[in-house]
Amino acid sequence: MYKSLLTPLFAAALIAGLASGSMAGYNYHGSSMQMSEMSAIDSDNNGKITFEEFSAPTVDRLKSGFDMLDTDNDGNIDQEEWNEYLKVHGIDVDSES
Repeated sequence: MYKSLLTPLFAAALIAGLASGSMAGYNYHGSSMQMSEMSAIDSDNNGKITFEEFSAPTVDRLKSGFDMLDTDNDGNIDQEEWNEYLKVHGIDVDSES
């Protein structure tokens, strides 16, 4: 049963990370973006924001979260690491398998 929860849990974690203010201080979707805010995002100072520049803080936050789950630092999250993550967050994987 817990395997069917993996995709919704990952999606929820991703959405929570994106919505949690990783871009704190920037009002991307409002109409009041100041030039000083734009220049802080525009890392190459060309007066335009690329997707890479726009998403860099979120990518950094997701990478940090991934690294926390990847406890053996091999660049992958294996089943043991995933199960530990679920246990820490209150999901009893032993009784759901």
